[in-house]
Amino acid sequence: MSECIQASMLCVQILALIGLFLYVKETAYIRKAAQRQIETSLDLIKAANAQVEGMSKPCLTFRGALRDGADIITEMHGTASNIVAGADQGSYVVKNIGNGLALNVRYHFTRPTDNPEHTPDPRYVPYILPTTSVTLVETLVGYNVEHQVTFDYESIGGRKYRTTIQLNNHIIASFDFEEVKPQVGGPGPSR
Repeated sequence: MSECIQASMLCVQILALIGLFLYVKETAYIRKAAQRQIETSLDLIKAANAQVEGMSKPCLTFRGALRDGADIITEMHGTASNIVAGADQGSYVVKNIGNGLALNVRYHFTRPTDNPEHTPDPRYVPYILPTTSVTLVETLVGYNVEHQVTFDYESIGGRKYRTTIQLNNHIIASFDFEEVKPQVGGPGPSR
């Protein structure tokens, strides 16, 4: 009789061990499924943030005016571009053509004759509201030949952007807009 009880106890313990093993296996499966769900949720949050950023992204350029058609056709001043940088009392005017606020705007003008190893100290504008313009301190007279303007700024969401505009006699020859990704291991974009 005691052998029968011992055998029954052994069977109960084996069944309990099998049950415990199945419980551990199922728990590990549930934990992995939860981790996958969290990863999927994080991806959805990133996509939602990117969509919100896309709807409130700033984009800076110069306020422009149309050029004379004959000047465009003859490529006067070396470019066939049809937009000339507009002015306010002789100074350049930057315009936010994006849908979002441009914060901490830093900009600098460079000429091809400038020392390429020396980037001029940037000027600063605290913010430019969407669809509004700001007059800069740089005058058109100071930049009559080829030159480049670089604007570095950020959105309300903290993303950083850069606009680079090539000008030739105040005519917008090229326009480049990019999101500036932070450097790996660094605090922010390279300047």
